[in-house]
Amino acid sequence: MKTKLTELLGITYPIVQAGMGYVSYPELVAAVSNAGGLGILTAAMMDADQLRTAINKTRELCDKPFGVNLVQFLPKFEELVEVVIEEKVPVASFGLGPPPGLMKRLKSHGIINMPTVGSLKQAIRMEQEGADAVVVTGEAGGGHVSRVATIVLVPVVVDKVKIPVVAGGGFCDGRGLVAALALGAEGIYMGTRFVTTQESPVPLSVKQRYLEATENDTVISDYISGRRARYLRNKLIERIERRGSGATLKEKIAGSWKMRKLYKGIPLWELLTSGLKLREAYERPLGELLAGFAKGELSYVKGDADEGSITAGQVVGLITDLPTCAELIQRIVREAEAVSASVKEKVFAQGTSMDGSPPSPL
Repeated sequence: MKTKLTELLGITYPIVQAGMGYVSYPELVAAVSNAGGLGILTAAMMDADQLRTAINKTRELCDKPFGVNLVQFLPKFEELVEVVIEEKVPVASFGLGPPPGLMKRLKSHGIINMPTVGSLKQAIRMEQEGADAVVVTGEAGGGHVSRVATIVLVPVVVDKVKIPVVAGGGFCDGRGLVAALALGAEGIYMGTRFVTTQESPVPLSVKQRYLEATENDTVISDYISGRRARYLRNKLIERIERRGSGATLKEKIAGSWKMRKLYKGIPLWELLTSGLKLREAYERPLGELLAGFAKGELSYVKGDADEGSITAGQVVGLITDLPTCAELIQRIVREAEAVSASVKEKVFAQGTSMDGSPPSPL
């Protein structure tokens, strides 16, 4: 299966795994890349040494291309960038967008830039700043979401940029891959589907909650991360909705303590500086952001599916099993081939095109 994305990234199939906090670690990333897709490590919540270790571990597990997701404003961001450059990571992706000039700097070291956006304006700006491809995530996705439906946003961006577009938000199978290609995208970007695989480090109790959920069991809230994000409905979300506000004082203190513990080697003034930048970027009180940070660990590390925050796209309603990444990707490819043949048969059922001329191949 060849598209502009597979040629750009040097991968076999146009399937990209999202860089997700608490989830995208070497075992999952390597499994996706070994299966022919592109796995992406998350650098969030890592220092430079931890990121370097994660990169080396990924290389021990696979010899295929992979990426690292970087989130600006986090402590020691520049040191993380240096590690990506020194380790010659093939692909860099970005949360919140990269700082001005960073993509051109990375490109000078042979690194492919693939930022994630949620609007046409952002996509155009990323192309102008040097992006080699752009991930476009629509409102159906998990985590931070656009205000525009995927089926509309993807072709809107495709029509206005020259670089390859990767479609995110609502994809988990071969039908979705064919649909994305029909919309003009060069591949798909999946988070929720890769969370629910054997290699995902997410506790089984939380994976089971994904399997039990329907397409109606997600909700968009800005109280946890500071920006509109889609989560599985649980006791935490229901309580936040009832009170109509963000974190309690106790939750803010717990989040602050967790952040301080995670970045224990970093001076307090530097943590505060990063925090103020995050507050400005997310337009949300710092205490609430820190509380949300702790809620993610509660679910994805400790396995509390009731009180932890669980990001999930509406596509969760289509997910019913926990395959290995290799099984999943091969299934998607087989389904895509079957769906393509089925569509061709439907469109050209009479052996002619709509104007009466012989049909052209899909």
